[in-house]
Amino acid sequence: MRVLVVYAHPNPESFNGALYRSVCETLHEAGHEVQTCDLYDENFEPRLSRSERQRYQGKDNVEGLEDHIGKLKWAEALVFVYPTWWMGMPAILKGWLDRVWLPGVVVDIGPDGLKPLLTNIKKIMVVTTQGSSRWRMMVIGNPPRKMFFLSMKAVCRCRDIQWLAIYSMDSASEEERGKFLEKVQSRLRQF
Repeated sequence: MRVLVVYAHPNPESFNGALYRSVCETLHEAGHEVQTCDLYDENFEPRLSRSERQRYQGKDNVEGLEDHIGKLKWAEALVFVYPTWWMGMPAILKGWLDRVWLPGVVVDIGPDGLKPLLTNIKKIMVVTTQGSSRWRMMVIGNPPRKMFFLSMKAVCRCRDIQWLAIYSMDSASEEERGKFLEKVQSRLRQF
């Protein structure tokens, strides 16, 4: 498959950085074609500018984003690697979604509602670290997980969405981190 890996963490030496490298290596070893978007390394601008917002619904709304949009249209699968901060994704990743997942790119908006355009995406995997415990996230409804499942199904019609999270990351032992890394690799080998 053609897999786009979207990575959002400012420190390449972090556990998220290790996850990102492992995801890319495992996908390559499994024979997939891989392209990446390392948002911090690319210095991606997450803020939607005034002119972008004014052009948001128009046909000229992709100016300056052609590379990212090309990768998105090329992909058959997406893997997101990021930490969960303040019950959500880093601002740079949210900004990537705001600026790249545009009307006319991911959906057509018409009188009958939304028509998904990213039907090329067959699989999505989220690999994330969370400081909160699994129990706490369940009690509050796991907002980042809910956002991905509801939003991605709406714009991709993708039914194969996998959520892999290591909870209580701040107190996770080296062994727990290793087991999570192995779990991610195992799932990717079956991707």
